[in-house]
Amino acid sequence: MHRMLLIESAVRGLLYVNGQFCGPLEEGGQAFPAGGRAEIYIQLFPFGAGAAPLGVQMHLHAEGVALLDPQDCAFALVWPDGVVQLELRMPQQAEEAGRQQAASGVLLRYLALRLAGDERAGAMLMRPQDAPPQEALSAYHAAVPLRFFSDAPERFDDRAGLVCRVAPNIARIDAALAVTVPAGQGRRLIERIEILRK
Repeated sequence: MHRMLLIESAVRGLLYVNGQFCGPLEEGGQAFPAGGRAEIYIQLFPFGAGAAPLGVQMHLHAEGVALLDPQDCAFALVWPDGVVQLELRMPQQAEEAGRQQAASGVLLRYLALRLAGDERAGAMLMRPQDAPPQEALSAYHAAVPLRFFSDAPERFDDRAGLVCRVAPNIARIDAALAVTVPAGQGRRLIERIEILRK
């Protein structure tokens, strides 16, 4: 598996990585190959008068991100296939939390309800008594659309990400995979869930 660093920012600007000019950082972000262990220093110089530059220090190790500073302007998600997604936020954006788009998959809806303690989650399972035990989900803080994931080894037709916070500004995404079955009127029920921890 090749590790990639994906750098994103809501503010457009000029990007430098380890002192090297990497061009403009725009909406789609920029991706870079990254080794198992690396010290990476990132600078973003925003376009516009009066905008202060942002500097970020990041240390990668085999399991993910060991250090990410400053904590109020840099946020990392470690995805199951080795992509480290780094979001840069300027100080004026630091209090604005990014929001994931709502997804229509039954697994994502189920996990979001389960993590919120909503009893309606059981209605999305074909056999509610086979639900994953609460302890299996207790380490997670949120459910998100799974953006990066290679093909699953079995017949899983729905997927979602489970967010496990490992530091104030660093989170690991574990893959939740589900086998679903048609339940009529365009609905699907979950037959089986498997959580793949990184």
